[in-house]
Amino acid sequence: MKESTSSMPVEPANTQSRDSYERGIGSDESVCEAVVSAVMAAENADMDDLDPLYFVVDGDALERITSSDAVSSVAFDYLGYRVEVTGDSRVVLTPET
Repeated sequence: MKESTSSMPVEPANTQSRDSYERGIGSDESVCEAVVSAVMAAENADMDDLDPLYFVVDGDALERITSSDAVSSVAFDYLGYRVEVTGDSRVVLTPET
């Protein structure tokens, strides 16, 4: 299991496959921070190695959408991953094929 920069661990979403990663969103971090932290951990990379998240998604809109009870999940592509942010405060990364 790889550790992210926050206290929330990044771990394989499926114990039979190490291709997908899942982590919780900490109460002290934004959704955007959780997404970037998950990708950093999955890629074993520093923030400076990643393209800014705002290249692919509006961070303010992502925060508003994911805080809404009307939305169960939001998905987008980022740095070779399909990123899903779920309504139960999880970030799931699945490599794009």
